[in-house]
Amino acid sequence: MNQITTRYVTENGACYEQYVITDAEAKTELVITPERGGMITGFSLNGEEYIWTRHPNFSECNRPRFGVPVLFPNCGLPDNGVHIFDGKAYPMENHGFADLCAWDVESVGPDGVTLILESTPLTKFLYPFDFTVLMNYNLEGNTAAINMTVINEGDTNMPFSFGFHPYFKASKLENVDFDIKCATCSESAKGEQPAAPEKITLTRKEGADNSVRLLTGVQFPMTLTDSGNGHKVTVDADDSFDHAVLWQQDAESFVCMEPWNGWANSVNEEGKHEVLEPDEAMTADWSITIEKV
Repeated sequence: MNQITTRYVTENGACYEQYVITDAEAKTELVITPERGGMITGFSLNGEEYIWTRHPNFSECNRPRFGVPVLFPNCGLPDNGVHIFDGKAYPMENHGFADLCAWDVESVGPDGVTLILESTPLTKFLYPFDFTVLMNYNLEGNTAAINMTVINEGDTNMPFSFGFHPYFKASKLENVDFDIKCATCSESAKGEQPAAPEKITLTRKEGADNSVRLLTGVQFPMTLTDSGNGHKVTVDADDSFDHAVLWQQDAESFVCMEPWNGWANSVNEEGKHEVLEPDEAMTADWSITIEKV
């Protein structure tokens, strides 16, 4: 049976409570930090960490670029940095605001740790809808099971997209091999999307400071294997997700392999986002499995 404990970490004068789910038999540990975007901030096997953390960004007020950020109510940055609802423009951050918020703990028990994020006057300035988002995290051996539930608490239809942005430790980009099947693969979500090659690779153009691949029609699971550190990571997801992003930034020891529900401007585009009617809810499940090879 899993054990769930709490601990506190302090960095640059900031103190965070963390929930740690441990599977002693599998020798795995999953760490969730509610106040830091309600996200996973650690996942280790036999004491070896697979999630990449950026310091001092962990304790900064700006966007978390580490761990496993929750993307809601949008993925990426909408056109002109705004969403249009009922003819009015609402400013929106890159990847939404859920990863900037402190989440509350809803429950802790045999089913894992459940966090809750609810709309406030501040969120409604950016996104004029009443909502509840629940995130459940659990550990099943060497797999982190993640469930997201979105509820429309208002009296009008609520449009949104969602996704996740996991940062996985990598020795260097050249050592990472991907096993991914998808329909299209490009470096931009705009325009016609070219058919995906048989082998998905992530390489950097000369002079660029980052590498990106935008994938549609993804047939989960997606797997990366790092020949340098011996890490194998598998991201699986239900049919709520059919997009994915691969991303890596120069001079950083990570690779992101991200399940997405939509693109950057999807919430502004008819038929390209989720819509919940009043009192309606939807759930989405995905998972991260870690192995040493």
